[in-house]
Amino acid sequence: MPEQATGECRPAKEPGGIRRAWDGFRWYWASVMGDNHYERYLAHHERTHPGQTPLTKSEYWRMRTDAQDRNPRSRCC
Repeated sequence: MPEQATGECRPAKEPGGIRRAWDGFRWYWASVMGDNHYERYLAHHERTHPGQTPLTKSEYWRMRTDAQDRNPRSRCC
């Protein structure tokens, strides 16, 4: 026998859906604001230069700031 429809139209509750959405938003915001650049640099460095010591966080940000000063592109400040 086929199941009868109840007439209700509710989306299925997915466990962790709000948490997953929040994590996605946090990832997006961190990417836009540059908060995760150093972590991305570390992952890239590990893939492309295994066994070599990466820059420290302060050295990395100094390098980025100096590069932006040498090559100013369209930016707000």
